[in-house]
Amino acid sequence: MLDPYLLTVHTLTLRQLGTAEQLAEVTGQPLADVEANLEKAVADGAVLAAKDKFMIGPTGRTQLDEAYPTAFADIRASDAIRDAMDAFESGVNVQILSLTTDWQTKEVGGERVPNDHGDADYDAAIVDKLARVHEKTARVLAPLVAADPLVDRFLDRIGTALTRAEGGETDYVSGVRVDSVHTVWFQMHEHLLRLTGRERPE
Repeated sequence: MLDPYLLTVHTLTLRQLGTAEQLAEVTGQPLADVEANLEKAVADGAVLAAKDKFMIGPTGRTQLDEAYPTAFADIRASDAIRDAMDAFESGVNVQILSLTTDWQTKEVGGERVPNDHGDADYDAAIVDKLARVHEKTARVLAPLVAADPLVDRFLDRIGTALTRAEGGETDYVSGVRVDSVHTVWFQMHEHLLRLTGRERPE
């Protein structure tokens, strides 16, 4: 697995611009450790700093590209993980994308129009479906959860977003300014691709 320094740099491939606090939330690392790792990464030229936010630089991407094959060698050699990823891509990931589209738009008179979220029953049905897909995802990704605790953390964060959406905070379905289901799912998917050495499907 990645050492704490490279894990911090890696987090900037999942959240492409973030504060130390936001990066610590993604990985669960102590904030002080993330801050120290970022300070070193900036000095190394691996990470670029803009006031209190950070983004990965070309040197950081090269460091990760060189580290991934060794750090994730066992994961990439696992048949169970390969099968889990196949099931993830062809199943739950497709379902999440479809449900996100259904959340953002709805069919009216045979045409797709923006969802104004005026139909509480329509929205509640989608959140319920998202929760069922979330439960299924935990089963599909079980081999990856066993191999990398960060995968389980992503699933927990998606569960937290769903709880807030169920409580009426609708931004937590697909909002970009909060850790919504869609935002955290995107981060998790990117992490899975980097773990397994796969490309994002078209």
